[in-house]
Amino acid sequence: MANDKETIQTSPYGGIRILDLTWRYGLYAGRLFADLGAEVIRIEPSGGRPNRTLSPEWQARAAFFNANKKSVTFDFSDPHTEEPLAALVASARVIFLERDGPLYDRLAQLRSDAPHAVITVISPYGVTGPLADAPASDLVLQAAGGIAWMSGRIDREPLALPFQQATMLGSIYAATVTAIALNHLEASGQGHLIDVSVQECIAHSLQNAVQVWDLEERVSIRGGEGTRDAAEDIFPCRDGFVFLSSPTRVGNSWNSLVAWMIEIGHPAGTFFSQDRWLDREWRTTNEAHAEFREVFTSFSTQFDKEELTRQAIARRIVMGPVNRVSDVIADPQLAYRDFFTHVEMEDGRRIRFPGAPYKLTPQVWATGRAPSLGEHNAMVKECI
Repeated sequence: MANDKETIQTSPYGGIRILDLTWRYGLYAGRLFADLGAEVIRIEPSGGRPNRTLSPEWQARAAFFNANKKSVTFDFSDPHTEEPLAALVASARVIFLERDGPLYDRLAQLRSDAPHAVITVISPYGVTGPLADAPASDLVLQAAGGIAWMSGRIDREPLALPFQQATMLGSIYAATVTAIALNHLEASGQGHLIDVSVQECIAHSLQNAVQVWDLEERVSIRGGEGTRDAAEDIFPCRDGFVFLSSPTRVGNSWNSLVAWMIEIGHPAGTFFSQDRWLDREWRTTNEAHAEFREVFTSFSTQFDKEELTRQAIARRIVMGPVNRVSDVIADPQLAYRDFFTHVEMEDGRRIRFPGAPYKLTPQVWATGRAPSLGEHNAMVKECI
């Protein structure tokens, strides 16, 4: 393995022009192609899309999603816009559209103007059906797709996943199917119209629920299948949290844990040496869970994450640290690989964001920022 920071020289989508007319659920799809060398051009109304006028938080997200793209604006109410816009459309190999965005209501004309392009339409529920025009949000789509019901503890209410999962998941699916269609386009010359429903993307990726049903004919439940035992959960320690998995059926993890407690003279060792802690059925009861958490916490809070992890590895106990966001940001491996990057905002601020999880050609990643509105309008003349 290489020990230096040499960047792999590759640009798989170099020379591919992509038009990005999305504003929420498809933003990251364009970013992925831009990171891989494609010329991704944001096309927006002259006044900008809603994400340029929403909260500072969403503007920061838009800056991340739009990094490495270009920006061209059009006055869509001006008839003189038709010719330059049509020329730009004709030059594209891929066009990303989104419900309520520019050209979404002109799919038939777009297919006629760009018969040899991949046109990917991203919408909350798909372009057809009773919910085709229904309002949606990230929370609503997580609920409608089922992932909220799958998330959280079984004894608590459903839990939404953080950080705009509908945007991320819808974009990843859209980028994947677009890449497949683009490969077919290059081989056959046949264009494609792709309909991506964010609700269906979420419903398709419900952890391993589909596989559990296929293999076991069992419906997965919130809380997972591996946290029934009292010794399988997240527990506090001196400087954060650790995840422990020490049911009696997992190798020697339980015996090693109890032996460690006895070795250092902690009363938890004697408590967990009682015969009832060898009863697998009893260990799944609410009483066992409550007792284990109270007693084990008195032990775990004497140590920090580093010491608990070091001892767990040495003693073959299945236990490890649970990283907070601040821990991930400070992670030395991620720092060494320059995973986090700074994105420049339109107001001059620089905000740190996760970078791409792969190494790119330096020229592709050189800008590292989102374009200002209409920054590349001059390039439209080159297409006419």
